[in-house]
Amino acid sequence: METAVAYIRVSTKSDAQLHSYDFQLEYWKRYIKNKPDQEFGGIYADYGISGRTMNNRKQLLRLLKDAREGKFKVIYVKSVSRFARNTEELLKTVRELRNLGVRVYFEKENIDTFDKTSEVFLTIAASIAENDLKICSENQKWSIRKKYEKGFISVGPKILGYKMDKETNTLIVEPSQAETVRYIYDLYMQGLGVEQLAKRLTQEGRKNALGIVKWSRGSVRYVLTNEKYIGNSIMNKTISVQGKCIKNKGQEKKYFLEKIHEPIISDELFDAVQKEMHRRGSDKLRDRVNETYPFTGMIVCGSCGKKYIHKINNIGKPYQSDIWICHTQAFEGVKTCPNLRIKDDVLKAKFIECFNEFVSVKQDNDMVLQYKQELAKWISLEDDLTALKVNRMISLDDYNVEIARIRSAIKDLNDKIASYEMRGISKEDYNPITEFDETKVQKFVDHVTILDKTVKFTFVNGVEISRGYDNGRAGNQKGWLEKKEKTNHMEDVYGNSKKSG
Repeated sequence: METAVAYIRVSTKSDAQLHSYDFQLEYWKRYIKNKPDQEFGGIYADYGISGRTMNNRKQLLRLLKDAREGKFKVIYVKSVSRFARNTEELLKTVRELRNLGVRVYFEKENIDTFDKTSEVFLTIAASIAENDLKICSENQKWSIRKKYEKGFISVGPKILGYKMDKETNTLIVEPSQAETVRYIYDLYMQGLGVEQLAKRLTQEGRKNALGIVKWSRGSVRYVLTNEKYIGNSIMNKTISVQGKCIKNKGQEKKYFLEKIHEPIISDELFDAVQKEMHRRGSDKLRDRVNETYPFTGMIVCGSCGKKYIHKINNIGKPYQSDIWICHTQAFEGVKTCPNLRIKDDVLKAKFIECFNEFVSVKQDNDMVLQYKQELAKWISLEDDLTALKVNRMISLDDYNVEIARIRSAIKDLNDKIASYEMRGISKEDYNPITEFDETKVQKFVDHVTILDKTVKFTFVNGVEISRGYDNGRAGNQKGWLEKKEKTNHMEDVYGNSKKSG
C-alpha cells in the first residue's frame, strides 16, 4: 500500500474561495481514504497565497521536502493552475518528483505524470494557465494606470511625516514625524553624512515610519530623496515582473503629480540637498580608480543574499590586508548581517584546492554533455508533438503554442552550449594548479557563496565544491593598543637609561 497526499491552494481570502478551500480539504480526505490500495498521508494547503511563483508557498515547499524524504508516493492536485502557473517551474518540479518515484495526478486535466505523454499535455495546460494569469495581470495594471492618470496616489505601508486620508486619497501632515523629516534635512545640510545621520537618529531614539527606533543608510537616503516632502508624487516607481517587484527604469510609463498635498520642506531646501548629495558623491568618485579583482561581482552572501565587496583593511600599516566583506555588513553593521568576511589570500588558497578537486572529476560532470542530453530530450519531445498533430490529437492552435515553446528551449540550449564552448576552455585548462591563476576563475567559476565559515565554489557546469576556512589571527587583538603603549614606554625608559649610562 502506497501513501498518498493532496495539495490544495486558494489565492484569495474571499468567502467563495474560503468555501472552495474547505470543500477541497474534505473532498481529498474522502477521495484518498476510498482508495483501497492507498493510505491517506495528509493534506498540504496554502491559503490566501498567489500561484504566480512557488517560492512564497510554504506548504508546497514542505511538500517537496517531504517528497525528497520519501514520505509518500502519490500527490493529488485539483488542477495544473493550482500547482503552478509558471510553465518552467511546473516542468522542473514534476520531473524532480518523477525521478524521486512520486506520481502527481491533476484531476481536472486527467494528467498522470507517470504517463509518457503527460509532459506534452502538462506544458499546454501550464501555458494556458500562465497566459490567463498574464491577461489578469495586464487588466490590473491597466486599472492602476487609469487611477494614476486621475491623480490617485499610493505610498506603501507608511511614509514618515504623513498619514493617508483614505476617503480623499490625500496625504495629511503628521506634525511630530514632520519635525524629524525637517531635522534630517537640516543636519544633512550642516555636513552630516547618511551613515552619521542613521547612527544619530538611532541614538536619539527617533522612530522611523514604522514606529521603530532603527535607522539605516537606506532609510535616511529615502527621506532625503523623496519628492513627496515637497508636495509632489511620482507614481509607478516600481513595477511587478513575474511576481517580483523591481525598479521601473523606463520599462513602463511613470506619472508625475505636482503639488497635490501639503509639503513638509521647501522646494529650495529639497533642491539644495539633491545638489549636495551629487557633490559629495562626485568628490568621492573623482580621484577613485575603478579597480576590479578576480572575484569582483562573483561572491554571494549566503546569509542575506547581497554581494561581497573588496576592501583593504589598515592601509599603510604592517598588518594591512585585502578582505572580502558582505555589502550589508560593510554599510549597516555586523548586527544586520553577521556573516564572516574572508581574506583575499585565504579565498585564493581555497580556490586552488577546490579547482584541483574539480578538474579531477570533470569527466563525470561535463556540462556540455548535460546540455546535449537535455537537448536530445527536447528534440524527442518535438517529434512526439508532431506525431500528436499528425494523428489529430491536438488542436492546431495548441500545437503552434507548444511547438514555439519547445523550439525556444532548443535554441536556448544551443546558445548555452555555444556560450560554454566560447569560454575557450581547452584540455590544458583542466590541469591542476599550484599558484592562483585569475584566468581559471574567469573560465570556470559561475559564482561563490560564503556562509558559516564555509566558501562554496559553483563551477560553470553546476558542480559545487566547498571548503571551511579560517582567517587566522586577527591583526588587531583586543588590548593591542594598551600593549603597544606599554612597549613604547618601556623602550623609552630603557633607551634613556642606556643613554644616560
